[in-house]
Amino acid sequence: MNKFFQFNKDDRTMWLGMLGISAVFIVLMSLFTTTSPFYYAKRILITIFIMFLPGYAITKLFFDHMEFTEYRALDKFLVSFFFSIATVQTLYFIATYVRTYALNVDEDVISSNAISISIALLVTAVAFGVKFYLNKKKTIAS
Repeated sequence: MNKFFQFNKDDRTMWLGMLGISAVFIVLMSLFTTTSPFYYAKRILITIFIMFLPGYAITKLFFDHMEFTEYRALDKFLVSFFFSIATVQTLYFIATYVRTYALNVDEDVISSNAISISIALLVTAVAFGVKFYLNKKKTIAS
């Protein structure tokens, strides 16, 4: 794992910012609604897992040294978010389309959360596999 990920100050800043915003959101939603705070914590964790982690893995593995502005933590956050949208949400749309129209299966039969989590895991695993393959190819060539 150390060979793939090198966490630095920008990563810590980004994760602490996400933690702070998530905590404020959970507290505010718990104060102004009657729903349990654990419900919102679960929703935020699922959102981070589906909408951020696959893109973060791609960004960390392949584009770790990119820089658009002087705020590198914000750059990583935005690029990770957009990579997740481009991969997970596109594949989810295709899976939903195939499930509903091609397979003629009702949406209630297969859980949407299960599909989106499995797609997020698949995208992350493929990113690690590609990076592992490229590292292996590079070491064989040298």
